[in-house]
Amino acid sequence: MEEKKTILVVEDELLLLQNIVSILEFNGFNALKASNALDGYAVASSNILHLIISDVMMEKVDGFELLRLIKENEATKNIPFIFLSALADVADKSKGISAGATDYLTKPFSGKELIRIIKEYI
Repeated sequence: MEEKKTILVVEDELLLLQNIVSILEFNGFNALKASNALDGYAVASSNILHLIISDVMMEKVDGFELLRLIKENEATKNIPFIFLSALADVADKSKGISAGATDYLTKPFSGKELIRIIKEYI
């Protein structure tokens, strides 16, 4: 039996966070969650992850700062990182990819779309 892949979801909208976790678990993934970037970094630093999904706009520390911290840490720098954001401009997507994100998914999204993108990277 194949080991479940572990995905960290960092999202400050708690209902959306729980919905994403439910979608991931339903599709056979192990999901860890954090409701802010600093907690997300702590979880990423202390667990073996296969992928990180993070909101861009969060209180205090945003997704770009989380991505910077992840990429600077030797233990986490190679984990695929997907931004999830309501910012849907081409410029916003370009900024996310330029910052080092593996992909950029805009809200609203479907569960199928989320799983399809995840499967591209793990």
